[in-house]
Amino acid sequence: MHLYVWGKSRGLPRPYPLEWHLIDAAAGATALWHMHLTLGARRQIATELGMNDADSARLVALLAGLHDVGKAIPCFQQQWPKPGTAGWLAHDEATHLALPTLLGLSDDGLLTADVAYRIGQLLGGHHGVYYSPRERDVEQPVRRVANLGEQEWHAIRSDVTSSVRSVLGNPRLPDAIPAPVAVVLSGVVIVADWLSSNEEFMHRQLEHAPEELEARYEYTVPAMGAEITQAGLNRPEFVERISTQGVWGFAPSVLQRSIIDELIPHVNGPGLLVITDSTGAGKTEAGLLAAHALGQATGRSGLYAGLPTMATANEMRTRLTQYSSATAVTPVPVTLAHSMAAFQPAYSADVTVSAWLRPLKRTLLAGVSVGTIDQALVAALAARHNMLRLHGLMNKTLIVDEAHAYDPFMQALLARLLSWCGRLGVPVVLLSATLPQPVSRNLVRSYLSGAGSHLKEELDLPYPGWAFVTARGNLIQPSTKTVATMATEEARTAKLCHHPHRRNGSARQEILRGFVERISRQGGCLAVLCNTVASAQHTYTALKAEAPDDVELILLHARFPLHERETITTNLTGQFGKYGVGNNTRPAKAIVVATQILEQSLDVDFDRIVSEIAPIAWLIQRLGRCQRHPLQQWHEQYQRPSWCPVPTVDVLDPVDESADPPVPPEWGEIYSPFEMVATHRVLTERDPTLEVPTDVNPLVQQVHAATSGTSDSQLQQLWDEQFGQNRAQHQQAALVRVPEPDQVDDLARMTEPEVTEADVSTRLGVDTVRVIPQYTSSDGRQWLDAAHTRPWPTQRPNSNTINQLIEHSIPCPGSWADELELQPQSTWSRTPTLRDARVLPAPTYGSLTVDPELGLVRHTKGHP
Repeated sequence: MHLYVWGKSRGLPRPYPLEWHLIDAAAGATALWHMHLTLGARRQIATELGMNDADSARLVALLAGLHDVGKAIPCFQQQWPKPGTAGWLAHDEATHLALPTLLGLSDDGLLTADVAYRIGQLLGGHHGVYYSPRERDVEQPVRRVANLGEQEWHAIRSDVTSSVRSVLGNPRLPDAIPAPVAVVLSGVVIVADWLSSNEEFMHRQLEHAPEELEARYEYTVPAMGAEITQAGLNRPEFVERISTQGVWGFAPSVLQRSIIDELIPHVNGPGLLVITDSTGAGKTEAGLLAAHALGQATGRSGLYAGLPTMATANEMRTRLTQYSSATAVTPVPVTLAHSMAAFQPAYSADVTVSAWLRPLKRTLLAGVSVGTIDQALVAALAARHNMLRLHGLMNKTLIVDEAHAYDPFMQALLARLLSWCGRLGVPVVLLSATLPQPVSRNLVRSYLSGAGSHLKEELDLPYPGWAFVTARGNLIQPSTKTVATMATEEARTAKLCHHPHRRNGSARQEILRGFVERISRQGGCLAVLCNTVASAQHTYTALKAEAPDDVELILLHARFPLHERETITTNLTGQFGKYGVGNNTRPAKAIVVATQILEQSLDVDFDRIVSEIAPIAWLIQRLGRCQRHPLQQWHEQYQRPSWCPVPTVDVLDPVDESADPPVPPEWGEIYSPFEMVATHRVLTERDPTLEVPTDVNPLVQQVHAATSGTSDSQLQQLWDEQFGQNRAQHQQAALVRVPEPDQVDDLARMTEPEVTEADVSTRLGVDTVRVIPQYTSSDGRQWLDAAHTRPWPTQRPNSNTINQLIEHSIPCPGSWADELELQPQSTWSRTPTLRDARVLPAPTYGSLTVDPELGLVRHTKGHP
């Protein structure tokens, strides 16, 4: 042994020998194989390697046991020259360069196809980025790379490599490691390295673990098992069969019964399931029934649910926690994966989620996780640590909710992610109320492309209904009779009432005044949905001037301080949700003015909805928040008012045919002008009555699956512009996403060295910062709140201070902050959560005002 060659030192009483750290990591990988990786993931890896389970486990242990061989070099051991300066060689790159020859690199054939080289490159990526091939340096490392040291250093590395191999029983190397599996194995190695690098763990090892390597390995495997359990990394186990009654307490709907009877008995392997039905029809429960069956059939017992927004993810976590509690054999932590998760009170207080799992890059390693779809899409970006997310997803069944809600850029990333899911045997469930056929077909093709197959028959997705495409390209669908029964059972009459009005006239306010008068006389709860925050603020102000005191008026949008928005959201769910929360009861008279956050994020019910015009799919989504629940079961004192006989969305359509663009410019930044104008045409030409679900799919396809060829010259021009923009977004996605799984000959194509997770966005054009209002009292002191009760923190913030600052922060476009030259506070520079936050002098600074009732208001010409 070379115990003088050290591997770890930070936080330790003495240097920790490199060979001990490598043996610890090997033991960690062994424990991860048996306790963390799902059985389906293990089978997939073993099959790809051409090895049995036991040999695969030993190979994975060997990989982890060799990851830091590159620390046996002079500059690392002496920490000179200074890391990052000229003459320094990073130890992960040293592993990449030095290890292949130690493992018997062949001197003929293609370098990237050699298994010894593949292992070196795989392990060189254990800090999240793969190094590019340097053929001559890899073939003759000691001769060509001076920083690796002279021959004696090569001999030390050789001895260390031999020692690790010997302890593990000299695992045989496979003939090849396919790149997709190599990427996933990188993730396993990273987790093993993190676990074995824990300072508390190493302190215990220094005190109790044997020095001799074989004995140390035998001792450390169960010790690592305890670490895995403490971290919350045990693979989840669920009961074999579940039912809607057992999990949710109700009998299955026709859709859910169809999943149980017509899909589940035929599931015997991975595939992609698309479920389409109207809002409120029980798609989430149907998706979880299917995901459970797919997980059981494929051995991918984990689960990740990806949603379009943080608010929807927060809501879904509550539902997944209930699901896991009812179905898991032993308690399963449910992690929340988005950038603001740490500031969700219910999540922060959940003691079942370990501190180890809470950092964002680790959340997908939990057995069950829910978050924004972005956190899964990072796996499809050439970003640091994408292999960690792919490893996390390989253990799971992936659910993508609101699959229609993503722009072409995100759809392109999702398609690439699904290709990798198909290649890795990950089952996928897509849920949508309004999914255009071209989108569903493209996503199915992408999944099958990764799986190495193609669809054997035409996909004509029923609505309502579902389609399951196996990884081999076979199609399973509900019977025609079942689809007809679904449509009959869910049938209801609704209305989309079109209210065209002059863009700058008074008709809009007259329409709203009429609703105020109805509510004042007869009662009722109305939602007014606006396309922008500014419009919501303006509408709220106008309604406040009209509404009598007994009509409760509520405003909700994203530009409130976080703690205020959370309070408003909680109260809304209590007042207008299915069951109510706390002491909240449904008001007799109320108007809620909100942005899209209401339709996307909250399970709420209104008697009628007024909406600014939006693409037809979004109007249908909004219709799903109208008379959503049979309220008399929970609010016996409340009855629907007579002016709301059927679910109705009244669509405010500011018409100005001569304008260019034909929709307000600020709306064109949110929705496609083509889809807006096409929706205007549909609403103008059709009767307002809508038979749900029968009429839903034809309307969605008419607007959202439209192709060129229309005789309407204005629509044709807008379609051409949209086509060009969509194509540009796809091209931009192609620049940042990883290759198709079977096109990865060189692992270096998977990551860009300079790109971190903080640098990438899975949403094109997103430029949002958080501003934190700073109030100043007359004596010059600064405060965090308008009431001057919380002093403004001036020191480097601790965790409590960070929480307070984030709770008071407000998201806004980065251009606004840049225009006013807002700056972060210098003491935040070493706090990642606050590094990009800006201080906003309050209540008013330049064009921005923090209004206690309206939230963050931007004043523009013509408006106060």
